[in-house]
This record gives sequence, C-alpha cells and structure tokens, in this order.
Amino acid sequence: MQGLRFRYSGVNPSAPVAYCSFYAMHTVVEILFVSHDEKRAREEADNMKAMADCLEAELSRHFGGGPLHRLNSSLSFEDAGEELFFCLELCEQFRGACKGYFDIAALGPSRERPAYLLDTSGHRAKRVSGDVIVDLGGFAKGYAAEKIRKYLEGEGVSDALVNFGNSTVLGVGHHPLGDCWKVSPSSDETKCFNLKDSALSVSGVQADGRRHIVDPVTMTCPSKGYDVVVTGKSALLCEVLSTALYAAPERMQDEIMNKFPAYSAGHIRL
Repeated sequence: MQGLRFRYSGVNPSAPVAYCSFYAMHTVVEILFVSHDEKRAREEADNMKAMADCLEAELSRHFGGGPLHRLNSSLSFEDAGEELFFCLELCEQFRGACKGYFDIAALGPSRERPAYLLDTSGHRAKRVSGDVIVDLGGFAKGYAAEKIRKYLEGEGVSDALVNFGNSTVLGVGHHPLGDCWKVSPSSDETKCFNLKDSALSVSGVQADGRRHIVDPVTMTCPSKGYDVVVTGKSALLCEVLSTALYAAPERMQDEIMNKFPAYSAGHIRL
C-alpha cells in the first residue's frame, strides 16, 4: 500500500481545512475536509486511508488471499465475510433493477445468471461455474466513498469533498466559502455540478482511450462518443447507474432511470 499525503491550513480559524490523498482501488483518492485541530485531522486522514486499504483487501479480486480472490479461485462455497457478502447481495439487487446492464460478472464468458450463489446462514458464496469472474470494479469505489462519508459524519465533520479519481465525487455539506461544492467532471469547466450532500459519478471510455465497461448482453465494450454522468444522494448508486447507463443502449436508458426518480442522468460529449 502506498503512503498518505497530508496538508493542513489554519489560516481561517473558523474553518481550518485539511487535505489528504492516497492511492487505493487503482485510483488516486483525494479528500478535502473542514476539520478540527491539525493533530485530529491527521488522525482522521490516517483512519480514512486505513479504511480504504481494508476495503480494497476485502473487495478487490486482485488482492491475493482476499475473500473475492478466493471466490474467483474456487467452485465451492467460500467464506465471503460480512462486507463482501453484503456487497454481493446489493449487486444482485442492482443487476435486476438495471435490467441486467449493471453486472459484476460481465467480464467472464458465462451468461448464467445469477452468476453466484449466496448462503445467508454463513456469509458464504460460490460461483455457478468456472467461467464466472466476479469483479466489483467501480462499485467498490462508490461503496468506499459512502463508508468515508459515514466516518466523517461520525467524527463531526460536516463539510468535505471526497474524490475517487475524478469519476466518483461526493460532496458533504458545502465549501467553506460557498453554499455547495462546485465540481466539473470534464475539461469543459462550463459543465459544472453543485454538490451539497450529494454525489456524482462519470462513466465512459478511459482517458487513454481504453474501453473497460462491458455490455453484458452483447459482450462488447461500447464507445459512445460521450460520458454518462449521474447525480444524486448516494455515491454508490450514482456509480451503479452511470455504469449501467453507459453499458445499455440509449433506448434502455430512460427505462432504467425511471426506477430511480431521485437521480438525474446526462451526457457529456467528448
């Protein structure tokens, strides 16, 4: 695990600001928060990094020896642990709600669904075949952002901005000098979103042009000429919906969003 960068400014005594960044879940995580004294802010930053590292060990299929790695390496019921088991339950519910276009097993060749079985009596899970690859991908980033939100609220931090690689951004409260957090998810700064106790997620082709989102129906990686951006209360649900909408054909996008009236979706042309 890579180290933590930390900065603190008490220039404005009424709103001392702390900043930390670290690498987790294959991206740079940045958190800006209005905190208390510098010592406590540093402890909070250390705790948030430790939380992200722990979640990565639990939810990454690349983490050797972790529960998801074990699940993908076996055809028997494996102990998933409480955290991963809960995520697997959520992902199956989201798959149904998104008409199958949010699918954490889309990377594998198997089309059998559900792709895994859950034993609710013991937090155990198993794949239905060796062709299934379970990958939580962006879901894990949205899940981690929500965990960090809850941690900050428990610490009495009412204003913070949590940024997972510019693709999942969560605004808690407001900027110290404004009534919200103004976020632009693209190089076009005219496309600005006001986040106040809300989040946004952007899905599309990666900056290097690599297609990484799989349409589970056609088994292809679409390139649509635009990014999908979803805004709403939950960073996790924004991440799920932006992924599903980018994977889905345009004719299906409204049908998916109709199930989530509290969330908004749009396109950012590239």
